[in-house]
Amino acid sequence: MNSGREPVEPSRGDADLHQAEAIRLASSGNLAEALKHFQAATKLRPDNPVWHFNCGLALQQLAQLANAIAAYRKAIALKPDFFDAWSNLSAACKGAGDFDAAVEAGQRAVALQPRSAGAHLNLGNALKAQGAWAAAESTYRTAGNLDPANPRIQLNLANMLREIGRIPEAVALLREAVVKSPRFAEAHRDLAFALLLSGDFIEGWMENEWRWETEEMARGRRSFDRPAWSRQDLAGRRLFVYTEQGFGDAIQFVRYIELAIQRGGEVVLECQPDLKRLFQTVKGVSQLVVRGDPSPPFDFQAPLMSLPRILGTTLETIPNRVPYLAPLDEWAEPLPSPNGARLKVGLVWAGNPSHLNDRARSLPLEMLKPLFDLEATAFYSLQVGERAHEIKRAGLLGKMAEVSSQRSDFASTAALLTQLDLVISVDTSVAHLAGALAKPIWLLLPFAPDWRWLLGRDDSPWYPTMRLFRQASPGDWPGVIREVHARLRSLVASCSGEVPPA
Repeated sequence: MNSGREPVEPSRGDADLHQAEAIRLASSGNLAEALKHFQAATKLRPDNPVWHFNCGLALQQLAQLANAIAAYRKAIALKPDFFDAWSNLSAACKGAGDFDAAVEAGQRAVALQPRSAGAHLNLGNALKAQGAWAAAESTYRTAGNLDPANPRIQLNLANMLREIGRIPEAVALLREAVVKSPRFAEAHRDLAFALLLSGDFIEGWMENEWRWETEEMARGRRSFDRPAWSRQDLAGRRLFVYTEQGFGDAIQFVRYIELAIQRGGEVVLECQPDLKRLFQTVKGVSQLVVRGDPSPPFDFQAPLMSLPRILGTTLETIPNRVPYLAPLDEWAEPLPSPNGARLKVGLVWAGNPSHLNDRARSLPLEMLKPLFDLEATAFYSLQVGERAHEIKRAGLLGKMAEVSSQRSDFASTAALLTQLDLVISVDTSVAHLAGALAKPIWLLLPFAPDWRWLLGRDDSPWYPTMRLFRQASPGDWPGVIREVHARLRSLVASCSGEVPPA
């Protein structure tokens, strides 16, 4: 903490002053500058395990996980019984996707301090990521017994129970967590997800308003000098609606603009640049603006994903008339199609890698190989990003046409989808777009799906032309692919090129 004196600029050879300056900077929140001094100190005196640990902590907080792991390992090499380094190493390895190393480090931490709830929590998180559900549950419960007042332990246990399908237990734990800590926004948000997943929309929408208080969204929360809309009559007034999260969320919930317009006023819609041309086809919008551009005057404002709460949507009243979006352009050229192909099928096998659940929702292209032995079927890659390169690595060049590079935004993607008979996709924005366009879409879901896909059904109340293919157990993509293969083979055999609605 700053004592009020001017900080002393350390000389290049003074390790202690570098360390003191680093701690001062870290205490004031300037981690990037603190890290430079931590690193200078350890370079000058590499035999101090605590200083390597401090480096690791700063690196971990800056999301430089590979370097953080290296720093923690240096600390442990110098001090093998360094509990904090082992425990933090477990969390860093888990964040970096090395779950075996995370479990090993977590076990070492627990062995060093068996009564540390934090160490058990980190180990539980690592075991959960590894898919060792029973061990993770036991470890979380041990952590909870050691620190029963800590609602974050309940949060992690509840989310694991939700992932393995024990929804009522998850809801009960999350309710306990918000009773213990009424301002714990992440617990409220995760309670919302569990409630929505089970079809309890009214309470779920209400709890989901806590998303704005969570750490990941609070920084981007916007303030306005106009009041939030709460279903007032809009006659003669203007409502400003803005997208807030991912592309898929925007595409799914833009259907609510029509319902808002029915309240009698004008609606100004703000969206991400990649959605602007596509959202020009939303009926009734008086003005469309891109995020960051000046907006016209308005009387009320609302984030797009709050409209279901404001309008009182229940499972039975989801507005699901499709299409509610339309292609703006014609696709420039006909898609290449081998002779005799009856079906043109677009494929997406991976989502945005920054998505919190991407490890569960995406799958390796290699797993889709059984589909390519089907006759009379032409496949087209709709995959974007680094994962698109898997076509070559999987040896599927020539088996699937790569057309994603011809897409510039979602309007061009919509034009491309009009050329296809069917889209098969994991849970991505392309799946939402296909559903909004009323294209036949087969959605491949992990055992623990996102809340919007509900439970125990193969259809979606959000998209009438969508069919859901669910894992029967966590990680069971082979079972999903077998079912898709069988249905696709039957479809090819029975249809003349037109895919009936799901």
